[in-house]
Amino acid sequence: MPYCPKCGVELEEKASACPLCGTPSFTAAAKPESAARGERYIDPEDIEKLTEGERLKIAWEVISISAMIAAAVVCAMNLFMSHELSWALYPLASLVLAWILLTSSLRLRSHPFLATLVAACAAPAFLVSLDLFDGELGWSLHVGVPIALIAELSAAIAAFAGVRARRKGINIIAFSLIATAATCVGIEATLGLFLAGRLELRWSLVVAVSLSSVAAFLLYLHHRVTTKVNLRKLFRL
Repeated sequence: MPYCPKCGVELEEKASACPLCGTPSFTAAAKPESAARGERYIDPEDIEKLTEGERLKIAWEVISISAMIAAAVVCAMNLFMSHELSWALYPLASLVLAWILLTSSLRLRSHPFLATLVAACAAPAFLVSLDLFDGELGWSLHVGVPIALIAELSAAIAAFAGVRARRKGINIIAFSLIATAATCVGIEATLGLFLAGRLELRWSLVVAVSLSSVAAFLLYLHHRVTTKVNLRKLFRL
């Protein structure tokens, strides 16, 4: 139901003007410029009637403006205190990373492959940028980027397994545990090669064996549940 933009009186659908103040109605010939361009006029009272795409667009615009305000404040504080951009580069890089990740999830929902690719490239680029702020590339190429890629690959495999599963349940938790175990092994292997120059696995193997054991039990339990086996009879409860 349309409302008068001036006094807020409720109007009929085909009303050409407000009966109280005489203001032309947006539903008549005197439409706003946004309507003339083909954009839908959004009445604040009808916010619950927005489509999912419109809600996501509004959320993205609010996030983008908030990120720009935060970036401007950080830069202004750094320039005021040091007369140059120094420590502000780190929060700026973090804001850019968060904005890219949110943009890929909000604005690229209809292109999942592109959204995944953008998100996957964002984390390594963020680590490289942090390393560059110190003046040269060092730890990012040898430690940061490999660990990020290992974590992303493990998460991607777990997500693929979850999507391909015909029935989803506690098997999703099992896939996540296996991905976590693989990430831990990759972290220790990368750190060992960088710091000591040799591959030596200790704590990660303990974590991997523990998580894999739990994951195997969950997968077995999921299989028994999906085959409609009575769990009370299975565990003799």
